[in-house]
Amino acid sequence: MDEDMGNNQSCDVVIIGAGFAGITASRELSRRGYDVVVLEGRDRIGGRTWYKDDALPGHSLELGGTWVHWFQPHAFAEISRYNLELVETIGVSAPEIAATVTGGRRKSVPYEEASAAIESLMEMVVQDAREVLERPFEPFYHQDALEVVDKLSIQDRIDGLDLTPEEKDLANGLWTAMGSAPCGDVGLVAALRWYALSGFDINAVFDTVGRYKLKNGTRSLIQAIADDSSAEIRLSTPVAAVEQSDDGVVVTTRQGDTLRAQYVVVASPLNTFGAIDFSPALSAAKQAGISEGQPGRGSKAWVHVRGDLPKPFFAVAPENHLINYVVTDKVLDDGQLLIAFGPEGADLNASDVDQVSAELQKLFGDLEVVATTGHDWASDEFSRGTWCMFRPGQTTRLLAELQKPEGRVFFAGSDLANGWNGFIDGAIESGIRADREIHARISGNPS
Repeated sequence: MDEDMGNNQSCDVVIIGAGFAGITASRELSRRGYDVVVLEGRDRIGGRTWYKDDALPGHSLELGGTWVHWFQPHAFAEISRYNLELVETIGVSAPEIAATVTGGRRKSVPYEEASAAIESLMEMVVQDAREVLERPFEPFYHQDALEVVDKLSIQDRIDGLDLTPEEKDLANGLWTAMGSAPCGDVGLVAALRWYALSGFDINAVFDTVGRYKLKNGTRSLIQAIADDSSAEIRLSTPVAAVEQSDDGVVVTTRQGDTLRAQYVVVASPLNTFGAIDFSPALSAAKQAGISEGQPGRGSKAWVHVRGDLPKPFFAVAPENHLINYVVTDKVLDDGQLLIAFGPEGADLNASDVDQVSAELQKLFGDLEVVATTGHDWASDEFSRGTWCMFRPGQTTRLLAELQKPEGRVFFAGSDLANGWNGFIDGAIESGIRADREIHARISGNPS
């Protein structure tokens, strides 16, 4: 890793981005015998996952993507391949208290008293998922039905339900947390996809997207995949330009070095495509996707709170709260370690104890915040957002177009997955697809 590129070198395939999509594609292509080089702007692999040692004193934490499940087949196949162990997030697996803010009023009740209402409200939003996404990994299987619901945002669906203002607040808070953005910015199809991919079971949605995580962090999985590859990985090497011709592709880094390849895989987030100068220019559909961007832009903070908090809890508030969803990760001797999400990452400094404390007090009342940390994914130049949740209309207009190769340039990344887009599973799915497409092009065998 991190070897000097020199001024001009060549290989079979250049992969831009060392997240799960790029690293998976590099493993698959290199194991076929192709000469592969991965270029990554950051000083680490992992993309929008980041298992950081001592992120808080004594705690190594996931600052980005975290959770996995056996309903995510591509990720779970890799977890099985490398014999990795899972642990659980206790605030999702066994919450005892539900804290809610609805109608401007704060309330805490035993979780079993609130669970039925939470499940019912979540299911109302996704009531037509089976008719639209009967085959969840084939999102266009019922394209006519998909086009109808893709016009709606999650908030459109909530507003159209016969709910009290308090119930609307609760539904809004739950789906805002899922969407990493205000519900009006997130397409209803994103919610339907999560539900369909979780076996059309709302309890399974909570388990699939927030309960199980890798005991030794996401780093243990992506490093295992990287170690299984013979590709060269060059860190701290952001790409400035991709120029293709009939003879191949020239990739130019920001440092001014060039690398010639037969094919390129762009495996970076959709919201970062605009930072690369493509020649010839990308298709109109891809340019529309770049211009619009995907809306995921929320915050994720890890918070050590002190006090008499013996019971794991789950908390939710509507999207007008900078922290609107909180779960217990661990019960500690002196308090708890919490995971706190909000819809506007640019407005919350996850490392500001005073601001985080003030926001948590709106949900819980007095809490002593000992320490807090997070990462601003929305401002990070190599992500420009959190997990992908397409806007209304984007699934039908853009997904298939974003996946299409353009000449010698192929596209991967969790944002472009047919299934779990925005998740580790979707990234792996897309990396496998990119390998398959490039090998078919090289071998002349479309099967």
